Amino acid sequence: MSIVDPNRVGVVTFQAFIDFMSRETADTDTADQVMASFKVLAGDKNFIMADELRRELPPDQAEYCIARMAPYSGTDAVPGALDYMSFSTALYGESDL
Repeated sequence: MSIVDPNRVGVVTFQAFIDFMSRETADTDTADQVMASFKVLAGDKNFIMADELRRELPPDQAEYCIARMAPYSGTDAVPGALDYMSFSTALYGESDL
């Protein structure tokens, strides 16, 4: 409470609430931001390969992603392609893994 009511008057102004929420969400990734990051790692492709993840991420993070990403099934799919889009939305509760 002291963060949003620094004067300790027992009331949180709307502006203090907005300031607090802005600070809280400023460092929070969204599914779209995560997808954009994967797209960069994937060289602007709609899928990513396991070797790209292993090259760009720490080993534990790469293996986590590889184990949980579904195979990519778009028209531009190649053998071993992984679907970072459904993975990203599932991380944020927008779909199921």
